Amino acid sequence: MRSPFRDRAVTVPALLCVLLLALTTVSGCSEDGPGAPAPKASETDLTSSSAPGSAPVRTRAQVGRVVGRLPRARRVLVRRQVTRVVDRWWQAAYLGGDYPRSGFSSSFPGFTDGAAQRARRDRLLMSNADIGDRVDSVTATRRRLQLDLLAVGSRTRSVTARFELRFKTTGERARRVTVRGRLFLTRRPTGWRVFGYDVTKGAR
Repeated sequence: MRSPFRDRAVTVPALLCVLLLALTTVSGCSEDGPGAPAPKASETDLTSSSAPGSAPVRTRAQVGRVVGRLPRARRVLVRRQVTRVVDRWWQAAYLGGDYPRSGFSSSFPGFTDGAAQRARRDRLLMSNADIGDRVDSVTATRRRLQLDLLAVGSRTRSVTARFELRFKTTGERARRVTVRGRLFLTRRPTGWRVFGYDVTKGAR
Protein backbone atom coordinates (compact mmCIF):
# COMPACT_ATOMS: atom_id res chain seq x y z
CA MET A 1 0.00 0.00 0.00
CA ARG A 2 1.46 3.39 -0.98
CA SER A 3 0.21 6.98 -1.14
CA PRO A 4 2.61 9.90 -1.76
CA PHE A 5 1.34 13.39 -0.87
CA ARG A 6 2.61 16.96 -0.41
CA ASP A 7 0.50 19.76 1.02
CA ARG A 8 -0.22 22.38 -1.64
CA ALA A 9 -0.75 24.96 1.11
CA VAL A 10 2.96 24.91 1.97
CA THR A 11 4.68 28.20 1.18
CA VAL A 12 6.67 28.70 -2.00
CA PRO A 13 10.04 28.77 -0.13
CA ALA A 14 9.23 25.37 1.33
CA LEU A 15 8.43 23.94 -2.07
CA LEU A 16 11.62 25.40 -3.48
CA CYS A 17 13.50 23.61 -0.73
CA VAL A 18 11.93 20.35 -1.80
CA LEU A 19 12.85 20.99 -5.42
CA LEU A 20 16.46 21.74 -4.50
CA LEU A 21 16.64 18.68 -2.30
CA ALA A 22 15.17 16.44 -4.96
CA LEU A 23 18.14 17.37 -7.14
CA THR A 24 20.53 16.26 -4.39
CA THR A 25 18.51 13.32 -2.98
CA VAL A 26 17.36 15.19 0.13
CA SER A 27 14.23 17.25 1.08
CA GLY A 28 11.86 19.31 3.64
CA CYS A 29 12.14 23.02 5.33
CA SER A 30 13.12 24.69 8.74
CA GLU A 31 14.92 27.21 10.91
CA ASP A 32 16.90 27.08 14.14
CA GLY A 33 17.70 30.09 16.28
CA PRO A 34 21.34 31.22 16.14
CA GLY A 35 21.65 30.76 19.89
CA ALA A 36 20.46 27.15 19.91
CA PRO A 37 22.02 25.08 22.72
CA ALA A 38 24.43 22.29 21.91
CA PRO A 39 23.02 19.02 23.28
CA LYS A 40 25.71 16.59 24.38
CA ALA A 41 24.64 13.56 22.37
CA SER A 42 25.84 11.39 19.54
CA GLU A 43 24.16 11.85 16.16
CA THR A 44 23.41 8.14 16.23
CA ASP A 45 22.26 7.69 19.81
CA LEU A 46 18.86 6.35 20.85
CA THR A 47 16.72 9.43 21.15
CA SER A 48 13.17 8.50 22.08
CA SER A 49 11.66 5.75 24.19
CA SER A 50 8.59 3.77 23.25
CA ALA A 51 5.61 4.78 25.37
CA PRO A 52 3.91 2.41 27.85
CA GLY A 53 2.11 -0.38 26.06
CA SER A 54 4.83 -0.91 23.45
CA ALA A 55 8.14 -2.72 23.63
CA PRO A 56 11.22 -1.01 25.13
CA VAL A 57 12.47 -0.28 21.62
CA ARG A 58 13.80 3.24 21.20
CA THR A 59 13.97 5.32 18.06
CA ARG A 60 17.44 5.29 16.56
CA ALA A 61 17.94 8.47 14.56
CA GLN A 62 20.95 9.79 12.70
CA VAL A 63 21.75 12.67 10.41
CA GLY A 64 22.44 11.46 6.90
CA ARG A 65 23.33 13.79 4.06
CA VAL A 66 23.75 17.50 4.73
CA VAL A 67 23.72 19.97 1.86
CA GLY A 68 25.36 23.24 2.91
CA ARG A 69 27.28 24.14 6.07
CA LEU A 70 25.63 23.36 9.38
CA PRO A 71 27.33 23.32 12.80
CA ARG A 72 27.22 20.03 14.66
CA ALA A 73 25.18 21.51 17.53
CA ARG A 74 22.39 22.46 15.13
CA ARG A 75 22.46 19.05 13.48
CA VAL A 76 21.95 17.44 16.87
CA LEU A 77 19.17 19.88 17.78
CA VAL A 78 17.28 19.32 14.52
CA ARG A 79 17.68 15.57 14.88
CA ARG A 80 16.11 15.66 18.32
CA GLN A 81 13.27 17.97 17.28
CA VAL A 82 12.32 16.02 14.17
CA THR A 83 12.59 12.69 15.97
CA ARG A 84 10.03 13.92 18.50
CA VAL A 85 7.63 14.82 15.67
CA VAL A 86 7.96 11.40 14.04
CA ASP A 87 7.67 9.57 17.38
CA ARG A 88 4.43 11.42 18.16
CA TRP A 89 2.93 10.28 14.85
CA TRP A 90 4.03 6.68 15.37
CA GLN A 91 2.61 6.65 18.87
CA ALA A 92 -0.73 8.18 17.88
CA ALA A 93 -1.18 6.22 14.68
CA TYR A 94 0.31 2.78 15.34
CA LEU A 95 1.83 2.03 18.74
CA GLY A 96 -0.25 3.83 21.36
CA GLY A 97 -3.80 3.67 22.62
CA ASP A 98 -5.85 0.86 24.14
CA TYR A 99 -6.35 -1.95 21.66
CA PRO A 100 -8.72 -3.03 20.27
CA ARG A 101 -9.34 0.56 19.08
CA SER A 102 -11.10 2.16 16.14
CA GLY A 103 -10.56 5.90 16.60
CA PHE A 104 -7.69 7.15 14.46
CA SER A 105 -8.91 10.62 13.42
CA SER A 106 -6.40 12.28 15.80
CA SER A 107 -3.46 10.17 14.66
CA PHE A 108 -1.50 12.92 12.92
CA PRO A 109 -0.02 15.36 15.45
CA GLY A 110 2.77 17.40 13.94
CA PHE A 111 1.20 17.39 10.44
CA THR A 112 0.11 20.56 8.65
CA ASP A 113 -3.65 20.93 8.25
CA GLY A 114 -3.50 19.88 4.61
CA ALA A 115 -1.26 16.89 5.26
CA ALA A 116 -3.38 15.76 8.22
CA GLN A 117 -6.55 16.00 6.13
CA ARG A 118 -4.99 13.86 3.40
CA ALA A 119 -3.54 11.42 5.95
CA ARG A 120 -7.01 10.89 7.40
CA ARG A 121 -8.17 9.88 3.92
CA ASP A 122 -5.16 7.57 3.76
CA ARG A 123 -5.75 6.33 7.31
CA LEU A 124 -5.61 2.64 6.33
CA LEU A 125 -2.00 3.33 5.34
CA MET A 126 -1.02 6.11 7.72
CA SER A 127 -2.39 4.45 10.88
CA ASN A 128 -3.70 1.11 12.17
CA ALA A 129 -7.24 1.94 11.13
CA ASP A 130 -7.25 -1.17 8.92
CA ILE A 131 -6.64 -3.60 11.80
CA GLY A 132 -7.12 -1.68 15.05
CA ASP A 133 -10.49 -3.17 16.00
CA ARG A 134 -9.13 -6.72 15.58
CA VAL A 135 -5.86 -6.29 17.46
CA ASP A 136 -5.22 -6.86 21.17
CA SER A 137 -1.75 -5.33 21.41
CA VAL A 138 0.95 -3.65 19.32
CA THR A 139 4.66 -4.01 20.08
CA ALA A 140 7.38 -2.03 18.30
CA THR A 141 10.35 -4.08 17.09
CA ARG A 142 12.28 -1.49 15.05
CA ARG A 143 12.26 2.33 14.93
CA ARG A 144 14.80 3.91 12.59
CA LEU A 145 15.23 7.41 11.13
CA GLN A 146 17.73 9.00 8.79
CA LEU A 147 17.46 12.75 8.34
CA ASP A 148 18.72 14.52 5.22
CA LEU A 149 19.16 18.25 5.77
CA LEU A 150 19.40 21.33 3.57
CA ALA A 151 21.28 24.18 5.24
CA VAL A 152 21.43 27.80 4.09
CA GLY A 153 23.32 30.41 6.06
CA SER A 154 24.24 27.81 8.72
CA ARG A 155 20.55 27.15 9.41
CA THR A 156 18.50 24.09 8.57
CA ARG A 157 15.95 25.01 5.92
CA SER A 158 14.56 21.61 5.00
CA VAL A 159 14.41 18.03 6.25
CA THR A 160 13.51 14.72 4.69
CA ALA A 161 13.03 11.99 7.28
CA ARG A 162 13.60 8.53 5.82
CA PHE A 163 12.10 6.04 8.24
CA GLU A 164 11.35 2.42 8.97
CA LEU A 165 8.89 1.35 11.66
CA ARG A 166 8.29 -2.33 12.39
CA PHE A 167 5.83 -3.74 14.90
CA LYS A 168 4.01 -6.94 15.71
CA THR A 169 0.38 -7.36 16.75
CA THR A 170 -1.57 -9.95 18.70
CA GLY A 171 -5.23 -10.89 18.44
CA GLU A 172 -7.39 -11.78 15.45
CA ARG A 173 -5.06 -9.91 13.11
CA ALA A 174 -1.76 -11.13 14.56
CA ARG A 175 0.97 -10.13 12.12
CA ARG A 176 4.26 -8.34 11.59
CA VAL A 177 3.87 -4.93 9.97
CA THR A 178 6.47 -2.73 8.31
CA VAL A 179 5.85 0.94 7.56
CA ARG A 180 8.58 2.80 5.71
CA GLY A 181 9.06 5.82 3.49
CA ARG A 182 9.80 9.54 3.67
CA LEU A 183 8.32 12.47 5.54
CA PHE A 184 8.92 16.02 4.28
CA LEU A 185 9.09 18.63 7.04
CA THR A 186 8.94 22.40 7.18
CA ARG A 187 9.25 24.84 10.07
CA ARG A 188 6.13 26.60 11.35
CA PRO A 189 5.84 29.05 14.30
CA THR A 190 4.79 26.10 16.46
CA GLY A 191 7.73 23.94 15.37
CA TRP A 192 8.51 21.34 12.72
CA ARG A 193 5.52 20.11 10.71
CA VAL A 194 5.09 17.27 8.23
CA PHE A 195 3.71 18.70 5.00
CA GLY A 196 4.19 15.69 2.75
CA TYR A 197 4.82 11.98 2.78
CA ASP A 198 5.65 9.01 0.58
CA VAL A 199 4.81 5.93 2.63
CA THR A 200 4.41 2.20 2.09
CA LYS A 201 2.93 -0.35 4.47
CA GLY A 202 3.06 -4.13 4.34
CA ALA A 203 2.32 -7.09 6.61
CA ARG A 204 3.07 -10.78 6.86
